[in-house]
Amino acid sequence: MVGSFSIAELIAVLYSNYDIGGNDKLILSKGHAVPIIYAALNELGKISDEELLTFREVNSRLQGHPDKIRLPLLDATTGSLGQGLSIAIGHALAKMLKKEEGAVFCILGDGECQEGQIWEALMYAPMNCLTNLICFIDWNKAQNDGELIEFYNDCHELKNKIEGFGWHLKEIRGNNMKMIEKEISDHLNIRDCISSPLCLILDTTKSKGVSFMEGNPDWHCKVPTKEEYELAVKELEK
Repeated sequence: MVGSFSIAELIAVLYSNYDIGGNDKLILSKGHAVPIIYAALNELGKISDEELLTFREVNSRLQGHPDKIRLPLLDATTGSLGQGLSIAIGHALAKMLKKEEGAVFCILGDGECQEGQIWEALMYAPMNCLTNLICFIDWNKAQNDGELIEFYNDCHELKNKIEGFGWHLKEIRGNNMKMIEKEISDHLNIRDCISSPLCLILDTTKSKGVSFMEGNPDWHCKVPTKEEYELAVKELEK
């Protein structure tokens, strides 16, 4: 659940400004963060308050990872980490070949970037000039096994590798909606004049908005008590 908090601003930008599920596609590769998408769909009136309460129940449309078969509002079924960028590339290639409008957005987790398939996909996309593809890496610096500093010296190591494959890359404050909006808009406005897809590394805070959870990997898959839940809701409502 807390993996959702660090991309809340990004999801708000995408669903507020783009035709997600229509001309524009969103592939949530870090599928365990899907609760934030359910929350966005609820705000848009596409999922009721009552259905939200069925989260992760047997036969519910709202599973713990995105299930496009049960919930056609989603663009892809994900959950096996490392596969989402390849799915996004498939959508981007299809749009390019069919000369369709719209962008393809893909959200990766920073821990997920240890998967080999991610790196094969990162190499492939620039070779095909997929300027309709934007990849976001949620750099919240922690995963289920602990802090990411154990695997990357810092974000610059990740940036250098991705830039070396030919991506246009920027690191921005990932909890800043105006900054996210600007970078996406700037790229899509000039995509006909460039040849590289865009990768935005979002410098975010894990569990953003809940003080006793922020930056603590222990909360990656931990269930709060009733008291902790009520405290978290109070902080998020401020």
